[in-house]
Amino acid sequence: MMKTSKIARILPLLIIVAALVWPSAAFAQDAEAADKAWRAGFKAFQDGNPRQCITQMRAALKAAGEVYERWGWLRKTLGICLAQRRQHDEAISELQAAKELVSEDQDRFEVNHGLAQVYVARGNAGDYDRAIASENEAAKYASGSRRKALVAKTIGQAYYFKENWRNAIEHLEQSARSRSTDADLAQKLGRAYLESGNTGKAMEWFQKTLSLDRNNTAAITNMGRLYLNEGKWTEAVRYLQQAVRADAQSMQVRNLLGRAYLGDRRYNDAITQLVQVVQSRSSDGGAHYNLGQAYQASGNDANAIESYTDALAYLVAGSTTRADCLYDIGFVYEKVGRYDDALQALEDSAAIDASTKTTEAIARVKVRISRQKSGS
Repeated sequence: MMKTSKIARILPLLIIVAALVWPSAAFAQDAEAADKAWRAGFKAFQDGNPRQCITQMRAALKAAGEVYERWGWLRKTLGICLAQRRQHDEAISELQAAKELVSEDQDRFEVNHGLAQVYVARGNAGDYDRAIASENEAAKYASGSRRKALVAKTIGQAYYFKENWRNAIEHLEQSARSRSTDADLAQKLGRAYLESGNTGKAMEWFQKTLSLDRNNTAAITNMGRLYLNEGKWTEAVRYLQQAVRADAQSMQVRNLLGRAYLGDRRYNDAITQLVQVVQSRSSDGGAHYNLGQAYQASGNDANAIESYTDALAYLVAGSTTRADCLYDIGFVYEKVGRYDDALQALEDSAAIDASTKTTEAIARVKVRISRQKSGS
């Protein structure tokens, strides 16, 4: 998927009509500078200028001291602006402070909802569980279908990033009932269905996404993945070419396009894409393996052996992909007459997966070695 920032996709949900809750009667005793600063900060917040909001709110805190430090609304607003600037740790600190200070249900919803979204955006170990807990707390104060849909989406996103597809689908579907024009939500639902094996629902939600945002790169890429998994090479190529045009720097997408070209028997096009991938990601065993297959299919045995060898340096021991790569390099070794190397590779493959084709290939190569030794 494309490397867009999670915070950019998540924080627009913080559409808050801030309710002013005055700090206390002691407010009248605070310095004029503090009063001027928080008002300027609030205006910046309303104008969508988080940088200026942070500067002014901090100036107000510095000028007024303890009175403003106990003002939950100010700490909440500062936390939201910090989150919009992707200053996650500071945002969490301010929102946690505000959580202990606010008393109105609207503020309690906004603080807990804000915390949940910052946790999802930060994505550190344990943050998605913290996001779910915070959003469940926000749900206690969520009045109306709009806020309930926001709660469901944030919880769904947390499960999505945890790759808990079943729970992600449950909550994102719930949110989608009220957020029918949310392309990001539709794309995530499509991806969750794709990962859970329901290609029909995945297709439905990706098409929904593209009807809302025809340039949604994640949906375009995932449509390509869907067709690739189904062996529909021409359709996969069409979507993945579009995805590469949208994000030419994504080696993940180029790798997918290379695989689609390979399936479509466009071997030179596959090689062009996959060479770029391995040059950029030299330790990507899967890409080296795909490149080896493209070279083998095009009849370039020397380069196929080289790419398969590179792949075996990185493919996980005991994996099915490693077994397949060992079988393929064994096949090419046999083709070029390197029978001892072929036998070793095939036996290593059989040690992982003793498939019929591998055991038959081992027997065949042993016959060749025997004939070679006898001179027949």
